[in-house]
Amino acid sequence: MRSVHKGRIMKVIYHCSESPYGNAAMITKWHLQRGWRTIGYHYVILNGWLDSGMYNRAFDGHLETGRPLDDNGIIEPDEAGAHTRGWNDCIGVCLIGMSGQFSDKQISTARRVNNLLIGQFQEIEIGQHSDYDPRKPHCAGLDLSVFY
Repeated sequence: MRSVHKGRIMKVIYHCSESPYGNAAMITKWHLQRGWRTIGYHYVILNGWLDSGMYNRAFDGHLETGRPLDDNGIIEPDEAGAHTRGWNDCIGVCLIGMSGQFSDKQISTARRVNNLLIGQFQEIEIGQHSDYDPRKPHCAGLDLSVFY
């Protein structure tokens, strides 16, 4: 799954929220508190836990958008993420949950996101935060073979 993006392979970098619950609005709030202009990820995949003690199975695997992307196949400067130092011209996807503890519905949605991105960028390379940042050795804790 490789594609050239401005001379580089288009990468999709997966992250975990390292919180047992949450959504894109909650992550946006956290990122604003860090001084960022908005959420750093392009997509967020929920696990059904909307808040501490509040589970709704209808939201397990639900996809939310973060930083907007148009469909031209190029990450423009105003579409760049803020998720992986040195790799923010790549797509950032955050799964809500602790490292490696994701539901089957979240993994299914991640596969769907990958297919959508292949349609947009032709081919993609899938990685996780830990592949690009040694300070995050357990993020996202995915078995990437589930995507191939």
